[in-house]
Amino acid sequence: MNPNMLILFIHIPKTGGTSFTQNLQSNCPKLIYYYSMDAVKTSLAIADCFTGHFPYGFHQYTTRPYKYVTMLRDPVELTISMFYYMYKNRNPVLKTYDDKLSIEEFILSGKFDYYFMNLQSRYISGQLMTFVPDLKVAKSNLVNHIAFYGITELFAESQFLLVEEMGWKLEHYPKLNETPYRKRQSEISQQTIKAICEKSKVDILLYKFALEQMNKKMASLPPAQKKALQNYSQNK
Repeated sequence: MNPNMLILFIHIPKTGGTSFTQNLQSNCPKLIYYYSMDAVKTSLAIADCFTGHFPYGFHQYTTRPYKYVTMLRDPVELTISMFYYMYKNRNPVLKTYDDKLSIEEFILSGKFDYYFMNLQSRYISGQLMTFVPDLKVAKSNLVNHIAFYGITELFAESQFLLVEEMGWKLEHYPKLNETPYRKRQSEISQQTIKAICEKSKVDILLYKFALEQMNKKMASLPPAQKKALQNYSQNK
């Protein structure tokens, strides 16, 4: 890989990005986290990997060669995880714990729409302030402008394919920052699941597209790589 290459990791919240970043940290000693726009240009000039909750489009702030990397997750799973992480987690840093708020109230609130409606498509399309981003733009960015994207539900497979893409050494990494005490989909009412799907229509289509593309990529691997992937996934 070009020694001047800059990796831009679009960390969409609750997609397993904290766990996934371990791989980046192991291979990018100058990894820098994004916190505000104030130091973006300076950070991009010295980092070998820039990671954080930022949308597609940050390459405009650098003249260096770059590769985008990101992770996507089943939108229903992401929403449930997000709710329990933010509102049923007594983490004092978050300061959002609310024992009275139900997931149904959360999904139907304007706060959900503003921050989380079609969140993944908003990040990938670069249309962060739009509740219903352009699916064609999001798909085009995934295919044409993002060098690698993984799937949270295929975490080990995603780690393997990232290493293959970047030419790095294959390691095993544990899952971090998993949401404690969250309910499973089977424990959430169908009415609530339906409401999540209604507010995640673009995300659901983008996720299905990304999952199909990733399955095709794995199916097209040469026999030796397929065997290596199988061994890696079984020993995760």
